[in-house]
Amino acid sequence: MTKNWIREKKYKCSDEYMTVSVYAVTEQEHRNRGKKRRESSRSQKERNKHASMRRYQRKVLANFDGEGFFLTGTYEEEYLPEGFAACRKDVENYKRRVVLATVKRFGVRADQIRMMLWAVRKGEKGRLHMHGFAQCRALNRDQRREWREMLEDLWRRRVPGTSEYEPLGTMNADRIDMKKILGIDGQGKNGTVGYIYGHKEHSCIETRNLKLPEELQAADTKWSRRQLRQGCAERAEDPHWWEQRFPGWEVVQVMVYDPQQLHETEKPRPEGWESTEPQAYLILRRRGLAGVRPRHLA
Repeated sequence: MTKNWIREKKYKCSDEYMTVSVYAVTEQEHRNRGKKRRESSRSQKERNKHASMRRYQRKVLANFDGEGFFLTGTYEEEYLPEGFAACRKDVENYKRRVVLATVKRFGVRADQIRMMLWAVRKGEKGRLHMHGFAQCRALNRDQRREWREMLEDLWRRRVPGTSEYEPLGTMNADRIDMKKILGIDGQGKNGTVGYIYGHKEHSCIETRNLKLPEELQAADTKWSRRQLRQGCAERAEDPHWWEQRFPGWEVVQVMVYDPQQLHETEKPRPEGWESTEPQAYLILRRRGLAGVRPRHLA
């Protein structure tokens, strides 16, 4: 008799946040956990895109909080790059310029400055611009206020043949809104990173000191097929039911995916009940920590 395996996969993003995926796996997938595959079908590539988006969202949760800044940089017409590669180069130069200026002005170490930046284009003929996150926990409140002005001022380029600089366009540095990061502000369940991934082209540039979320060992025996279906249907909007499964954590968001949308593998799935089951992805917040107010919606 074939065993029904339901995988619970956890990522500890920080002391405050953890994500959990719950989905069915086949007998072979249960035995061969961690093995990589070579090819992806077109539909699988789309799932891999969403998997990449969730990985970056977890990375943002691991490295940034409400004391950091969300950046949006746009170009004046005369400085608009000729192509996406040139825009990416501008973003790389901006990152380097910010790190050097921050170290010089505040005396902090370079490894105390965290940045995740994206060169982006909205649509095939859309306008090139950038989005990103920046934070330096070594700065106090007054220094952060000054740093915010620096972040906006350093979106510039040197005037050829001189030591003068001119702005590339406009840079807005706004305090990070955790509700937007978590996708509970009513503007899309995938949050800010989902918005960035909605651009036709996007390429990430980041500092090397970013922490990676801790991937905990997957558990394939905690859930039954009936419990998975129950959690994805009548209990999808019941935070108490979910929180009983994860003592010490409260639900920030429960997302229910159609069959195969959440499962992360590079090999097309075989036909069978595993490929038809709904899947759940949760963002949890450690109970007792001050932060955003949870919103319990599927």
